Amino acid sequence: MRLPFSTEKTLAVTAVSIAFVTCVIGGISVSISNHDRVILGIQSEGKTLTGMSETEIRQFFLEKARAKMKKPALVVTSGSQRWDIQATDIELTPNVEQAVQDAYGTGRGGSLLTNTLTQMRIALVGKDVRLTATYNDNKLQAKLVAIATSLSRVPKNASLTLSPRGNVERHAALTGRQADATTLHDTVTPKLSALALTVRAEMPVEETAPAVTDDALASIDGVLASYQTKYSPGNRGHNIALAAGKLNGSLVKPNGIFSFNDTVGLRTAAAGYKVAGVILDGQLADGIGGGVCQVSSTLYNAVLLAGLTPTARTSHALPSAYCPPGLDATVADGQIDLQFRNQLAHSVYLLTSADGHTLTVYILGTRADLGGKTIRLVSNGSRLHPSVYRLYLSGGQVIEREFLHTDSYAN
Repeated sequence: MRLPFSTEKTLAVTAVSIAFVTCVIGGISVSISNHDRVILGIQSEGKTLTGMSETEIRQFFLEKARAKMKKPALVVTSGSQRWDIQATDIELTPNVEQAVQDAYGTGRGGSLLTNTLTQMRIALVGKDVRLTATYNDNKLQAKLVAIATSLSRVPKNASLTLSPRGNVERHAALTGRQADATTLHDTVTPKLSALALTVRAEMPVEETAPAVTDDALASIDGVLASYQTKYSPGNRGHNIALAAGKLNGSLVKPNGIFSFNDTVGLRTAAAGYKVAGVILDGQLADGIGGGVCQVSSTLYNAVLLAGLTPTARTSHALPSAYCPPGLDATVADGQIDLQFRNQLAHSVYLLTSADGHTLTVYILGTRADLGGKTIRLVSNGSRLHPSVYRLYLSGGQVIEREFLHTDSYAN
């Protein structure tokens, strides 16, 4: 027989009330029983802490901290290399009291009802209390940067030199390495804070290929041409050595255009150049970078003797003392450049030497590209109006005569 609706409602409310009162009474009973103990449901990394006193829970976390601190805080690796960073190195300190309060203090400190409800919830869903830590981030970053610095290096181009006997000697390229301490720092810090020791991490390293590889120089087997000029020590000699050093090691690939100004850069005091004699508006004067035109002129002669093709060249207003008339090449920042094209089948490589008295420019390349020919330069006409020719010889006989230019100098 179905009960009246009002009776059913009364019974339902009564049942809910009884259940609520039962839960509250049970919760209060649990709360009273846990008044000086860790409540039901509290654990730490799988270890139950329920029923421990505050003293016992503190001892538990102290022992846990001591065990963790016996290990290195952080182990950084890079390939077969390894660096151990100890807890003392970065002032790593376990937050024992924080863990004690988190474990022992849960379900306490509020009203009786609030504590009871919290304890009932934790008994049902549980709570995992983890030991955390603080550390000196400045010291951590310093350690990681020191490791990154030891691993990093700039790429080194493959290079060539000449032995005392004039043979080409090869020096291998070196791949650059850039270690990333920042990325590593961001990876390990959450683990250190969580005291997840020992933290192990590989230092991120990015490799950078050199601009000139071993393969790029593989075909070069000898000196195609060289040219020497004389100079004296002093400011002018300093400028000559500085500019010559900028040319050293330049590689010009087949059909590549070489620019003196682009390679040497601006001749300024900030770039290290000093005041020395220059030709300015047809007159001798002093200026920053005096002497650099001797470097461009020495290079120009080597270029002609190597059979390469000048594409931009300007003579001085006055004849130069360091090379024959018609064989000089002036340069000026942003205005006058010396350029040449490598029309040979293989790359050419520039070597320079400036010993305080003699400037030498060598052009290295593949000797077969010249087809067994040798080259001479001749100048016809007067000192102020020379015409320059390039002669190609085979077996000591001139087989080709190439007109280059006629210059006009002021007296």
